[in-house]
Amino acid sequence: MTTSEIENLKGALRARLRRDFVEVSSARDTSRKAHLEVFESKRGGRAIGVEFDHADRINLWVVRLGMPRDLPSTIERVEKEPKGSRAWIGANGDGANSNLSGYKQFATKPLARLAVKTLGDAALVLDHLTR
Repeated sequence: MTTSEIENLKGALRARLRRDFVEVSSARDTSRKAHLEVFESKRGGRAIGVEFDHADRINLWVVRLGMPRDLPSTIERVEKEPKGSRAWIGANGDGANSNLSGYKQFATKPLARLAVKTLGDAALVLDHLTR
């Protein structure tokens, strides 16, 4: 994926988020959008955390409940289980973005990190959250 392709994806995703979602403020001052921005869908209030700071993908963080299990193979899905009230851990021992704990929408819930590289894949996730 080229730099211009990922930048185009980020721009298109931001436009879609502005249209269909509302930005959510963190409950903790220390989060301040560092490596994570959180939004809720205008319809249904479903949350999505977005990491825009990767050079080869965008990570979308979602609560697993209600997310389809049969996502395309082009979306890398990593599931994370809550570990206490402020942390998550995956099957391989990796954690999750610690800034997620500053949002009540994610705290103590099983999460999935969905790595997307195309607007089509990102739209699939966003469409599901806006139903």
